[in-house]
Amino acid sequence: MKKINLVLSLTIGLVIFLMGQWPDNNLRLTFCNVGQGDAIIVSYKTYQVLIDGGPDNSVLYCLGKNLAFWDRKLEVVVLTHPQADHMTGLIEVFRRYRVEKFLASNIVNDTPEYWQLKELVASQGIKTKELTSGDKLRFGPVELEAIWPETQVLGAASFIKDTNKIATVLKGRFNNFKWLLTSDSGEKEESLMRNKWEPVEILKVGHHGSKYSSGESFLKTIRPKAAVISVGKNQFGHPTPEVLKRLEAIGAEVLRTDEKGTIQIESDGKSWWLNGVK
Repeated sequence: MKKINLVLSLTIGLVIFLMGQWPDNNLRLTFCNVGQGDAIIVSYKTYQVLIDGGPDNSVLYCLGKNLAFWDRKLEVVVLTHPQADHMTGLIEVFRRYRVEKFLASNIVNDTPEYWQLKELVASQGIKTKELTSGDKLRFGPVELEAIWPETQVLGAASFIKDTNKIATVLKGRFNNFKWLLTSDSGEKEESLMRNKWEPVEILKVGHHGSKYSSGESFLKTIRPKAAVISVGKNQFGHPTPEVLKRLEAIGAEVLRTDEKGTIQIESDGKSWWLNGVK
């Protein structure tokens, strides 16, 4: 009888655990704590998009915590631009996860990490596509749209020195819930996207809170309810007092990964809420 009760208890426990792992109908934006870098998971049911991979293998811990334990597949990986703090962690991601599609610009960054990642993607035969303004990715009711860079800018910039200028900017929508992921774009690029600005609930603050991003007119137009800053210990003073002051002026709640760790925002398409540290 004791053995039967033990088996029954274990079975019930396993069922409860699996139910907790089973996806619901909500969208989750997970801003991974990867130090001074970017790594963002956009997940809806069993569909997962990883945007950037951070400067090291910290992204693997974030994926392990926020994907179901049996799920080793990423439907899409996006590299906004080939700088180390966005790119390096993707090397191990491609080694350990099955990636169906890789979206990235054709910008070349002549570093060992860049060529290692490029060779790895090619050797696995992963579908690749260049992302430019107007390209859309849809899964269920979720839409991600690239609003920068423009095709003509990207086509002439394969070996551009400052890759931040053509870093991919993504606008997301899930029914009435909207967000904007600005990568490392600066005020000049923000102004060039002026005709695509619209109010959003969540902003991923540009360039880790650099004073040269998140301009005043840009913020006053999109008026995010919450502003996520992906940042770690750094010598640049990120996030800068200037940006924090501009965010305070529009009433945005500032959420920093160096203070809160990994940040997850969940939405049912109507409202949204903060899940806290993961």
